[in-house]
Amino acid sequence: MALTTELKTRDELDFGAWISLNNVQIVPLEINYFWSAFDNYLEFLTGFSGRTNVELETDAGKPTNSPGAIVRFDFQGSLVRDRLLYNDRQNYVWKMDIPEATNLFTLYIVTITAQKIDDNYTKVSITVEFVLQSQNREERAQALQTLKAYLPKRIGEIIKFLQHRDGQGFKLASLSELEISQLAQDFYEKLDQHAPPEEITPFLSLADNDFKMQFPSSTLHNHEEFNQWYKNAVNTFYDEIHAVKEMTVKCQADRADVNAIIHWEGSTWKAPNAYSKRVVADAQHSWEVVRSPDTFKPIYKSYIVHKLDFAPGSSKP
Repeated sequence: MALTTELKTRDELDFGAWISLNNVQIVPLEINYFWSAFDNYLEFLTGFSGRTNVELETDAGKPTNSPGAIVRFDFQGSLVRDRLLYNDRQNYVWKMDIPEATNLFTLYIVTITAQKIDDNYTKVSITVEFVLQSQNREERAQALQTLKAYLPKRIGEIIKFLQHRDGQGFKLASLSELEISQLAQDFYEKLDQHAPPEEITPFLSLADNDFKMQFPSSTLHNHEEFNQWYKNAVNTFYDEIHAVKEMTVKCQADRADVNAIIHWEGSTWKAPNAYSKRVVADAQHSWEVVRSPDTFKPIYKSYIVHKLDFAPGSSKP
């Protein structure tokens, strides 16, 4: 699911602003197996990227794997101490904070929850709440950008931790129609928002040599070609709407073939025209979807738009 930002003040970069970031993902693992990642506090925190010199504090009788346990590490040039608040194995709620302010944060709280979907899939949510420490707006902006970059990686890193821990005993569920429906919803939400390209490309298997994204007027194979196409698209269309009207999914172990009809609308305007024009069409699509080796989320390996059926009275791009 998409990364969302909830603002507790008018401007998230105001000094002293309380900021909440949330990331939700459908995980192809049974809930109790996924939750076993939290069994060992030190091992769990060692699995996250961006951290070095990770150590468990054991002085003064501190607990090692229960509420109050503290793990310290270096992050972005600062010493950080994470304190476990609780691990509720019955209700699947895990929470930690920092016991004192750091160079980056006055306050920092992380809450992870899990909800069973079925015997193979779990809905996982990570919420990070914090107040940035610096009185310099540019420094606060940089810290916020860093957090927004790391947060979407965390659930995938938990899955990788389990994969590394259990070796051959680790097994993901096959791709499901539920996951692919969520992929389409999140992807089109970003397109309609005209999100930055770095928020779009994680949905695409651009590292594959045989990646293909094809439209009636162009075919894309790599980052450079996609970025140029996307730049042209967001500078041509506005007030866009993408919606899945129909979708047929054939899932295999590690891939899925999808046929879909996507309703698309967008407005265009060219000077010196007095009015904008509206494009309304149903597009016939076929996709090949695979699981990302980094995030374990479904991504498009091929994305083909075969035909646009324009509505009566629609403009044509």
